[in-house]
Amino acid sequence: MTNPPATNNARSVSVDTEQTRDLRTRMVDALVKDGSLTDEQWTAVFLEVPRHALVPEYYEGGTHIAGETSRDAWLQAVYSDTTLITQRQHGAPSSSGTMPSLVATMLEALNVEDGDRVLQVATGTGYTAALLCERLGSANVTSIDVDPDLTAAAWERLYRCGYQPTIITADGNHGYARNAPYDRCIVTFGVTRVPPAWIEQTRTGGTIVAPVCNGLAQLTVTGPRTAQGRFIGAGYFIRHREPTPAPQISPPAPLAEQPTWPERTTDLPSSVYYDANFRFVLSFTHLDLVPAFRDGNLYDLTLIAPDGSHAHITPDGQLTQTGQRQVWDDIERTHATWQDLGAPARERFGLTVTADDQQVWLDSPESPHRWPLPA
Repeated sequence: MTNPPATNNARSVSVDTEQTRDLRTRMVDALVKDGSLTDEQWTAVFLEVPRHALVPEYYEGGTHIAGETSRDAWLQAVYSDTTLITQRQHGAPSSSGTMPSLVATMLEALNVEDGDRVLQVATGTGYTAALLCERLGSANVTSIDVDPDLTAAAWERLYRCGYQPTIITADGNHGYARNAPYDRCIVTFGVTRVPPAWIEQTRTGGTIVAPVCNGLAQLTVTGPRTAQGRFIGAGYFIRHREPTPAPQISPPAPLAEQPTWPERTTDLPSSVYYDANFRFVLSFTHLDLVPAFRDGNLYDLTLIAPDGSHAHITPDGQLTQTGQRQVWDDIERTHATWQDLGAPARERFGLTVTADDQQVWLDSPESPHRWPLPA
């Protein structure tokens, strides 16, 4: 996408009002109070950038809410610490405005310095790009998204706010080599492995902050194809989207045609699935488990593996498993290992990326407790 013609960088004052400035101040005060914002420069940036100008609409359930028709509700949501679904495709969320506290955590984790060049992967609404432009200057910000509708809308909104970053429509997994090397890379969609391009396009010593599995990884680039760092918090994001539809894969055999394992009771309750730290372990040991619920009861839980295997656990511990493998048996073994290690929190884990391998480790890179991320 071609950037707009050069113009002065003065922000259009028409997008901001006394009401929006007041709401923004309240939001920032709350982020400072809860510890999400600790850096004075980033605090000033959050106070300056008009989020409402970059998030003009969102979805609540299946309801579309826009500033033009529901101004008060829209403004209250935009300046709350909430993730807002901003695009839906085929009935499912396909883009969102990340909750401001998480954006603040990620930006502070970048450890930027004046003049740093940043690659932002997943433009979305353009809000994170705007914050980066306010802090570092538009010339130092490159933002990329696979969806041309998103990049076109974000480009227009950013331009109206006085920001002119480079906006690219392409697969974010490949970065944007033309503007490399970058000093920092920030990613706002979820991946299960770190794409090599992000490391190759970030200078040695530079920082990458990205949601890997469901943890937020802060990595330092240590060489042309290597990086290492720790998980610093939760990182639940919409997953990476391919630029073209994935090829059709034959669906698993119907459940009626798959093996059914003997029913039994389990001492591991379905509630363990909602333990944030164990859920993180599951995210890199049992990739792509899909939950389903009966009658909206979160504890009447079915977990579906990519091969179609099912495990259904009732609130009183009755277990039924169907498919090529016993999914809950695997989870029980993983849980036992996690307990034997002291039920470590997400922040005790780290990640090492090399040209040939990516491994999660516990406590230190030299730890004997390591788990490879599947290719």
